[in-house]
Amino acid sequence: MSQVEAPHESYPQPGSPSAGTAATESAPRTDKSRLLITWAIVFVLLLGAVFAAIGALNRDVYGPGSFVRTYLSELASGDAAAALALPGVQLSAAQLADADLPESSSDALLRSATLGELTEITEVADDEVDNGAHEVTFSYEADGVYGESTFIVAPNGTRFPLIPTWKFEVSPIAVMNLSVEHTTVFSVNGFEVDTRAVAPAEQKPAFDNIVNLQVFTPGRYTVETSTELLQSPEEKVLIDVPATVHEASVAAEPTDSFIDGVQEAVNTQLDDCATQVVLQPTGCPFGIVIDDRVEGDPAWSMEDYPEIALEPGSDSWLITPTTGSVNIEVDVRSLFDGSVTHYNDDVDFSMTGHVYLLSDGSVQATVSGEPTE
Repeated sequence: MSQVEAPHESYPQPGSPSAGTAATESAPRTDKSRLLITWAIVFVLLLGAVFAAIGALNRDVYGPGSFVRTYLSELASGDAAAALALPGVQLSAAQLADADLPESSSDALLRSATLGELTEITEVADDEVDNGAHEVTFSYEADGVYGESTFIVAPNGTRFPLIPTWKFEVSPIAVMNLSVEHTTVFSVNGFEVDTRAVAPAEQKPAFDNIVNLQVFTPGRYTVETSTELLQSPEEKVLIDVPATVHEASVAAEPTDSFIDGVQEAVNTQLDDCATQVVLQPTGCPFGIVIDDRVEGDPAWSMEDYPEIALEPGSDSWLITPTTGSVNIEVDVRSLFDGSVTHYNDDVDFSMTGHVYLLSDGSVQATVSGEPTE
């Protein structure tokens, strides 16, 4: 009887074909997974770096503070046109009215010639307010004077994906309300202006004028009158608050040259008066009444010219009350006995007058007065 053999179990042996195939298939899958994970990590890191870079650019290069700094840099470099070209700076008449600024204010000072020195420009604060707008505060020195100004800017679309652009939500333009007394000519930071060129069309030029002038914020503006005939003390105004009205004034006073010119004009007019061969020269501050009969023509000659001093009036310069003296010679026949005597006497007189400075720079004086005896 033959024996039944037990089943023989076989196990894979090292180096057998089946073991090598399994190891070979699992190794590429593991390496590929590791590579994919590595690339995923690198991609996430790169993506994070890109967003961080964009965030840094938006904050430091394309942010609201950078936009305001660009505006201030244009002012500092004296480029008024470039500053005006930034979004939200220039204002129409309607926008001036909406901002509660005089809609007839002139833009004659929005030019490079009126810009002063602006240095030490430093961002102080950047606070986000409603609807993505920002209040950005900068400090600076305007012609050596420290100042701070706050600007309101708002988003204005994007330049490239995720990079915003900005505009001034409130224009940095302000208005200088300038009182110009006793003249029509003044200067701002050395730039000469005539009130007749910047006043509204319906406003007639006068001895005293008020004009509204748009100016950049920030800036320190020196207003004065400084001509051969008129001058005023300098008034320096720091414009540090946008979209508001700032007050300033120019009060002109006559120079010695002006007074000398008036003195010459008055002396000439009195000399003309003295050529009239009548006892009461027309339009002149002197004259005489003689009760007897005059024989021949009276002859006047100036003895002492009045000394001229000026003060401002309501519509012209006024010659303050002054005195002079004139001599008259004439033959007089007595109505009582018919005798003829030679009359020779000095006649004192008082005088005032109005003085007008004409647009061509000439001086016109009108005098009035009467004898004092």
